[in-house]
Amino acid sequence: MTYSTADYGYVFATSFPGEDERLALGENLWDGGSIERLTVLGVAPGWSCLELGAGRGSIARWLAGRVGPQGTVVATDLRVDRLAEALQGTAVQVRRHDLGEDPLPDDAFDLIHARLVLQHLPARRRVVAGLARALRPGGVLLLEDTDVAGLFSNPAEPTFNERVKQAAYRVMEAAGYDRGCGLRNLEFAVDAGLTAVEAHGRAHAVRGGTPAARWYELWLRHLRPEMTAHGYVTDDEVEAALTAIADPSNVWLSQVMLAVTAVRPR
Repeated sequence: MTYSTADYGYVFATSFPGEDERLALGENLWDGGSIERLTVLGVAPGWSCLELGAGRGSIARWLAGRVGPQGTVVATDLRVDRLAEALQGTAVQVRRHDLGEDPLPDDAFDLIHARLVLQHLPARRRVVAGLARALRPGGVLLLEDTDVAGLFSNPAEPTFNERVKQAAYRVMEAAGYDRGCGLRNLEFAVDAGLTAVEAHGRAHAVRGGTPAARWYELWLRHLRPEMTAHGYVTDDEVEAALTAIADPSNVWLSQVMLAVTAVRPR
């Protein structure tokens, strides 16, 4: 049985106002840590790499620079118009791919990377098993997903944006999201027969009114109609949260991004 993103209403599957800005801000927030992990993994000239859910292509572009003309980088997403434009003039191969539905070739890649992708998919265990088969023997899987328990942690205000946070995740969970996927990827990698399974976490202190804070603002604005339509929160509560996010006097913790690495045995 396959599972297309169309089947469960992925909350970012269709374009919306501010989407390009949201993706760019997400790159600024998370790319540094991803590149650090990829560097530690030893991505080198000649590697064949697969970047899943590539967004605006920043990591795919970086990978292309590392593997050089002897290597290959395939970047995929549900919609590739933005991705193809961003990667125009590079050697990156851009392909439309629905990870929940479209198979991958076996024994094809030295590296597979997905950030903020698995947490939105059903049948994650099955998907990771497929990614393991797509690795060459000795190939490396890097899955980056979040654990959101600490999001908006603020010692000055313990309930900072808590109701709106819970409402947003209720909407996302109805669309197949798993708010603890970052940790669960460890289990999925082990069950897929991969070895050397490790996890490294990172988080950011976010100050209101900054570009990082704007990423959270756009997230809530996108989910606002569903949150209020279901009665999870009122429009006034969302507006108060947006005001707090824009206030430079507020500092809070981001989600924890869990980078799970694993190797296919030779």
